Amino acid sequence: MITISALISVLAFVATVAFWIQRSAGDEAAFSANATEVLAMDSSQQALAERLMDEAIDAVPLLALVRGAGEQATVVLLDSGAFDEAMSRVIIEAHRHVVSGEEGPFTADLTDVRDVLVAPIARISPDLADRIPVEVFENVVILDSGALPLLGLLARGLPAIVIFSAAAAVFLAVALVMLADRRSIALVAVGLAVALAGLGAMVWGTVGGSVAADRIDDDLTRVLVVNGYAVISPWLRSAGSVLMAIGAVFAASGVVVFAARRGSVRGS
Repeated sequence: MITISALISVLAFVATVAFWIQRSAGDEAAFSANATEVLAMDSSQQALAERLMDEAIDAVPLLALVRGAGEQATVVLLDSGAFDEAMSRVIIEAHRHVVSGEEGPFTADLTDVRDVLVAPIARISPDLADRIPVEVFENVVILDSGALPLLGLLARGLPAIVIFSAAAAVFLAVALVMLADRRSIALVAVGLAVALAGLGAMVWGTVGGSVAADRIDDDLTRVLVVNGYAVISPWLRSAGSVLMAIGAVFAASGVVVFAARRGSVRGS
């Protein structure tokens, strides 16, 4: 009973997390909506402005003299909506790169918006802005490779993982209750297993972002991952609380059945 309960818990947890990833990142429309929200955050815009200035300074070292002002002006530009069309294209390209499972980093070609990108710098120093070549924005690293391979691998098999894990968990739960000598104890065991899976989902929804960020060295990628978790993790925590509630109902039912049978035995 303990072994089967542990399997039920693991399978329920895997099914919940896999479904969460599928609805948050596996679908292009959902990924785009979440990514748009992430890129609207102040910390994301600041990190992206820093990355763009890094690229510009690599080409024109003198831009380091106006780095702070350039970053602030770029953040204002990103927040103004002038970059929205280009960002929408980048988001779609990023999703396709992520789900493809490619090992390299995701780089964006921003040469078509080069004039918009250098406009803040041009307001500070037109001469320096003119020195920034178009090639600077050909391969801007948006997501480091350390954040991509696992998600790409999972994305291709998520539907099968969800169906198999959920079906196996239900099958084992029904079999355990139906075949157990003491069904009340089996109900309690199933309830505790489901509740434990829910607790695991809630914990992962709370600490998963920091755990994932710890293995990423790239500053921009780390910020985007942390902010991404902040956007999508509420659903996982809610799903975890639902599982815990369902588990509590099963466990309580088992206790009630056990108490009723024990009372009937004493009465007889």
